[in-house]
Amino acid sequence: MGGDEKGGFDRPAYSGEESCVMQYFAEQAKASGLQHHYDNLGNLIIETSGAFEQWVETGSHVDTVPCGGNFDGLAGVVAGFVALQSIAKLTPPLHHGLRLRIWRGEESAAFGITSIGSRAAFGQLSPSSLTMKCRGKLLREAMSDQHADPAAIENSTPSISADEKEHIAAYIELHIEQGKLLETEQRNIGIVTAIRGSRRSWISLSGTFDHSGATPMGNRYRQDCNLAMAYMHVRLDELVHENITNGFDLVQTIGVINSHGDKNENLAIYNNAVSKVSGAAFFSHEIRGADANEVAAYYRQAEILIHNTAAEFGINARIETFSDQSGIGTLNENIQQQITDACDDLKLSHAHMPSGAWHDAAVVAGQQRRNGSAIPVGMIFIPCRSGISHSPDEYASSQQIADGASVLATTLLQLASRNIQAD
Repeated sequence: MGGDEKGGFDRPAYSGEESCVMQYFAEQAKASGLQHHYDNLGNLIIETSGAFEQWVETGSHVDTVPCGGNFDGLAGVVAGFVALQSIAKLTPPLHHGLRLRIWRGEESAAFGITSIGSRAAFGQLSPSSLTMKCRGKLLREAMSDQHADPAAIENSTPSISADEKEHIAAYIELHIEQGKLLETEQRNIGIVTAIRGSRRSWISLSGTFDHSGATPMGNRYRQDCNLAMAYMHVRLDELVHENITNGFDLVQTIGVINSHGDKNENLAIYNNAVSKVSGAAFFSHEIRGADANEVAAYYRQAEILIHNTAAEFGINARIETFSDQSGIGTLNENIQQQITDACDDLKLSHAHMPSGAWHDAAVVAGQQRRNGSAIPVGMIFIPCRSGISHSPDEYASSQQIADGASVLATTLLQLASRNIQAD
């Protein structure tokens, strides 16, 4: 569905391929005696039968990046489904019901927006998102094609009502790590402590195009954007390591250099040449961290560094922030302990670690109840081979998925059993 192992998988948000996988789980739910329904945004909800005051939830997504793997998101859906299926067969009555949410469109690759389904479910997706395009279609059109209602986003109407949000006792998401820590440390399970958010900007530099041979060296004569950019990159790397040494949890990436179609045209990048001093340059700058205050503090330092370096080289720098997504500084500590206990009971080694990638769990963790408390959220990581993700080479073994599903099922059962609360 949406690809094969050699060429990778392509299941964009609100595509027929994404819907096909979701429909498969709807059919499996029916065959297993589980209840299921779609909300008006196209998210699929699978539940244990019965009337419950509170619900313990799990969830993930099935969409992929282009030429992606088949484990990012889907492993969590499979584990969550198997957990519900197994627990539903048990005879002891549960204090809480169990629910699996299969969210639409977690990946930003399709429409440039992360967590479309979960953010819209809580009424937190901007109506302007409906004008974003993928495969030549507006999000509005793609939603309609998959029998979802774009008016819910247009009117900021949540599909999870305030009352329903009050009755989510806990939410736990299983995911592949998308990194190498668990494999390197030979640990079976990662217990996620925090989820890093990100701040992303374009840095555009403008100087003077000059003859490469006739223009003497030195900043007095040259306003060289590429050279200034190189200094910025080195200095930003030194700056982030200084902040890490001082205790900040940050990662920084320069992902794009002079190679974005729209900006190439607008910034005259094509006027650069082998025989010219560079008069234009640009690069992307991303900083990730779980603590929003740390990210903001570092970003201010980075802005000053960029502008000071530009002034040193006699060029102009413009900083355009196009994405600012706050992280989750701490996931629910009680759920972390429940996951730890489950690992110990199952004799599975584990490590506590932050998530470097964004997940729908972060959206849920950012929700508050009427009394101001957050929905208790936890995450379980399983190893993935060589830390590779968003690639056809993405892989987690059946045993690793089974181990994660066992930890998830044990934790869900503990939280849903009588006299056990998440918060």
